[in-house]
Amino acid sequence: MTNLPQLTVGEAVLYSRERAVGLIYKVYERGPGERPGVQLLLSRGGRDLSGFSAEEADRFLQPLEHTGLRYEFTHVGQLHADYHRGLFAAAFATARLLAGFQDPRYLDVP
Repeated sequence: MTNLPQLTVGEAVLYSRERAVGLIYKVYERGPGERPGVQLLLSRGGRDLSGFSAEEADRFLQPLEHTGLRYEFTHVGQLHADYHRGLFAAAFATARLLAGFQDPRYLDVP
């Protein structure tokens, strides 16, 4: 996969290396002339995979659709607190449903 569309905060993706559903929680600028990178939160336990360059995202992430999530990342502690209080629950439910259209085994991925 090369030169996929730019990912945005709230976008659901498949992370096939771990057969996991993820949400983009931050898009960050890189250097001049470089495409932005993204930071990813997995549905499985709210694990933060941190940053993917645009090239890594092209290679490892399969975009699905936007979940409707609007999130402004401030710091990792807040991200984890927000996950544990359920802020991402509806977005992950939508992400699993979107992933299920690609592969039904993703429907029950926690």
